[in-house]
Amino acid sequence: MKLSKNIKNIINEENRIKIIGLLTILILLWLIFYFIPEIITSLFNTLLGNLILITISILTLMYNINYGIIVSIFLIIIYRFSQLLKSKEGFRWNKQSTQDFLQIQNTINRNIVFDVNMIQSNQASQSEVDYFNENGMWPWSQETIELYKEAVNKNIYIRTFSGDAVNYARSIYNESAILQIISLQTKEGIFLVNGVLVRDPSGNKMEDLGSGYGDFVYDSGLIENDKRLDIIKCNMNGSNGGTLERTKYTGKGGIFGEQTSKITEVDYNNLEDIIPGFKFVNEPCNPCVAIGENPDYSCPFQLKLQNKPSFISNVWKYLWNINENPL
Repeated sequence: MKLSKNIKNIINEENRIKIIGLLTILILLWLIFYFIPEIITSLFNTLLGNLILITISILTLMYNINYGIIVSIFLIIIYRFSQLLKSKEGFRWNKQSTQDFLQIQNTINRNIVFDVNMIQSNQASQSEVDYFNENGMWPWSQETIELYKEAVNKNIYIRTFSGDAVNYARSIYNESAILQIISLQTKEGIFLVNGVLVRDPSGNKMEDLGSGYGDFVYDSGLIENDKRLDIIKCNMNGSNGGTLERTKYTGKGGIFGEQTSKITEVDYNNLEDIIPGFKFVNEPCNPCVAIGENPDYSCPFQLKLQNKPSFISNVWKYLWNINENPL
């Protein structure tokens, strides 16, 4: 009887030691990750780090299957958690990489101010800034390089060799930033930022020209009276992200003569009926998500405008992952 009790006590003591040891290891890991966050980035977001983790799991399984399973589950949970943080909070660089980046930029682009917090939060990853620090330019895909060359060659005001233009731009702009810049110069980008003019079927009596103003050029279409038309564009100042708004001009103020207007929210489900030449590629969605702080290229659309090509711009084909050759 006493022997069985002693065996139970020994087993309980061993289990207690194992639990204490496991808690100690977890606390030590938490302290390391808290004070040295670069370690979790290196282990879970690089190929070498992943190989190290897999090797640890295999060796633990060979030593003890139960411990190996526990360690593997624990590492998988941390990996998923790190990916969730990355998707929600954006990228984060380690301190040394940030210092090296600023030092290099202060050498090659002294007159340009770089907002490191913005760049690392939603534009460039740790591996991208490491590439920049090693090569003095940002890593661009071949598709992005060709899209930028196309934009340079279409510029009628500045003529330069496209190869030199690419190298200079890569010393300043990361891939995410340059794609945003190129996309906003297209008809789709201009629509999202500046809006598009649409006519109210009921007219706009408040913006009709008074007698004696000579309205033939407007009525004949030689000159467009923009104030008679409404503007539909994205408003990025709302608390719930970008929303579509319609601005209708309502004449002049009675005392100071200021331009007055009325703004109403637009349901994106009605865009195809409101904007002539507008058509969603798939189902109706909010196109304004493409120009937010964290651009979401999941709402492709086609926009046919007067004196503009009817097809989708190449850079937007690339961003929207449309199954056509972007060039």
